[in-house]
Amino acid sequence: MDHEVLERILDGRENPTNLSLSLLKDITENFSEDREIGHGGFATVYKGVLPNGNVAVKRIKNSHSIKETLFYHEVDSLLNIEHENIIRFLGFCASTDQTAIKIEGLKQHIYAEVRERLLCFEYVSNGSLRKYITDELRGLKWDTRYEIIRGICEGLYHLHHVKKIYHMDMKPENILLDNDMVPKITDFGLSRLDEKSQTMSEVRLGSLGYCAPEYTIQGKMSFKSDMLSLGVIIIELVTGQKVIPKNKNNVLRRWRHRWRKTGKGTQLVYQQVEKCMEIGLLCQEIDPSERPFIWDIIDDIRQVERVNGSIRNDSEYKFGQLSPYSEDDDMLGIEPLELHFPFQLNKQMSCTIQLTNETDSYIAFNVEHMNPLSYCAQPQKDIMPPRSKCNVKITMQPQAKAPRDHTNEFTVWSTKVNDGLAIEDMATIKFIKEAANVVDDVNLDVVFDVSEPQEARSTKQLHVIQAPRQRLQMMQSVRSFV
Repeated sequence: MDHEVLERILDGRENPTNLSLSLLKDITENFSEDREIGHGGFATVYKGVLPNGNVAVKRIKNSHSIKETLFYHEVDSLLNIEHENIIRFLGFCASTDQTAIKIEGLKQHIYAEVRERLLCFEYVSNGSLRKYITDELRGLKWDTRYEIIRGICEGLYHLHHVKKIYHMDMKPENILLDNDMVPKITDFGLSRLDEKSQTMSEVRLGSLGYCAPEYTIQGKMSFKSDMLSLGVIIIELVTGQKVIPKNKNNVLRRWRHRWRKTGKGTQLVYQQVEKCMEIGLLCQEIDPSERPFIWDIIDDIRQVERVNGSIRNDSEYKFGQLSPYSEDDDMLGIEPLELHFPFQLNKQMSCTIQLTNETDSYIAFNVEHMNPLSYCAQPQKDIMPPRSKCNVKITMQPQAKAPRDHTNEFTVWSTKVNDGLAIEDMATIKFIKEAANVVDDVNLDVVFDVSEPQEARSTKQLHVIQAPRQRLQMMQSVRSFV
């Protein structure tokens, strides 16, 4: 009967309610490690399987003595929220039992209280936003990032404006993405109702890098605290980094460089990037009073869409035509951004990156790698004439064991130089952000394609051939015995 109730809740035929511990144990195979899909400082999340779909079961760790008021406050918050961009709540479990513990040397037992506090949600298949955050040159396309930003803002608007709740732990790990990349805000462990106290204990439970300073230092909470967290998330989605970019135009340059390959650089997308950068920076003002409210942001986003709705798919706004942002691409082209090494034990391996200078200027580059003892780049540095290409061969020394994949393993630095500069003068070039000319830094990831050793493949093939023979011999033996 418990299973049927949860199935009806998952289908939307019944409202969320309290669920039995035995039910949640059953659908998660007694909280087995194989069903674990996430964990944090306060809880572990398990995948629960039902005939009509999957659910996520958040089990608060026994070592964390959560206050009953805090647990039921989170339940109250979740029971009253229903929005496309907020994780759907399915039910809760608050179970308390007694267990007898035998103490050596004593005749009587000690009875300890065993508490289980669990929350049940819809299962979101694509994981958290964290694993999708990359720089401007790779990863999610702009329209997908923009829709994610818009969805997060819509969800936060529902919390702030409609439900009067501040979340207090907004970060990429607490934003899940479904199959259609629709964002869903989750984890209300620190949420507070507006009419409640705006201060809390000296214990700070937020996440480093996303907490507002007034909360970190003084414990003050407000809608504006969430806005700072939102600002950090927006900047991360646009640039791939939490740090505030020193030059907004350089962010646009990098997006323009990517859009030129796909022809997606319309006037609208430029305005969207500019608006998101503006919102992200404004939300991170130190003074909370200088930060916008979420309804201000929603108005800004909707205003941009109203003004530009008629040109969203208009091809005349492609680069080089009517777009006011049709400057030439002045970045060095780099392909690929993910280096694949065909790995074999104790053998040297290599791959090639192609650099393309499509500008009318000379461009100097320098390939920097995190582990100089393992890699060799040839050429490591050079000066490329206008409208030219250069292949850089990356060689990795023999390895005794398969290394792990690495992000940001290489950085290709590049900058425009005078046409009279020679390769001998490369030492004088400053590949630093404070240089007079714009300096680009593009990170390259490393992936090792590990192939099976020939001996292992031969052994497997032998097993495949032998298995039918063995089965045939067994059948013949059985017939003989009969």
